[in-house]
Amino acid sequence: MAMQNSSVEYPWPPSVAGFDMPSSPESDDGGTVAMVVFLSNRPDYYWVEAFASEVDEFRLEHQLQDVRIDARCLVVTGSFAQLRTLTVALRNFVHRVSRISLQRRVINRLSQAEVGAPADAENAAAVRDVNLVAHMPAVASILESVSRETGMRFATVARVTDTRWTACAVYDTINFGLRAGQDLALETTICNEIRLHGQTVTFNHASTHPVFSTHPTPALYGFESYISVPIYRANGEFFGTLCAVDPLPRHLTPDVVETLERYARAIGEAIDRAAAEASGWLPTR
Repeated sequence: MAMQNSSVEYPWPPSVAGFDMPSSPESDDGGTVAMVVFLSNRPDYYWVEAFASEVDEFRLEHQLQDVRIDARCLVVTGSFAQLRTLTVALRNFVHRVSRISLQRRVINRLSQAEVGAPADAENAAAVRDVNLVAHMPAVASILESVSRETGMRFATVARVTDTRWTACAVYDTINFGLRAGQDLALETTICNEIRLHGQTVTFNHASTHPVFSTHPTPALYGFESYISVPIYRANGEFFGTLCAVDPLPRHLTPDVVETLERYARAIGEAIDRAAAEASGWLPTR
């Protein structure tokens, strides 16, 4: 898989690596204590910026005295009673900040006009393919069927190249927060690996999986169950993936996997036909 290389080359946003919890209140009157949240990586500029935009709301929500970054740690200050129940909320907060930082990185990457003609061509191609898939009537029903078949409440058709991951169509009943036309940082997606090896990837429960329990992507995006099937054009060109995820574990049978692989082939065929019609090669229906 490609993740060994991309995890070295790409500055992954932090996740929670552990906690140093106060063992007891420092005073009988329940005075202020500090907890240290160890991060897996040192925060970069985008993460610090996203942290600054979110931390005040988090601090007020949990009535904390302070939450600050200290090198590869967060230092959280409050009462002992507050901190001892805060670990889940802190994990979720770090995940949210990491996702926001990724989106800011993507926006910055796409807005850099100085990269010139190659980026302009890629942007135009992405817009073309998103519009193409968006106007294919079968896609919406396929994504709804994918959700129903798998029990996963987020499904998407993604365009995946060697530089970019873009959602072309989305079915979302859990407010995952991704809409058609939006990008994820390519290097943080399992689809980037599928682009290279061309095989379906699926797991029922990331936290207990021998490989994906230590893979950064499920933790970063907060899902436990996952399936992604490659979509190919008739000429063998890799277009992207048909994906579904859910924050809860799901059991995927071989029959369900085979059904999604049929859907992916149907989407590839529909993309070829829609592209031909858009080019005037075939009459529209």
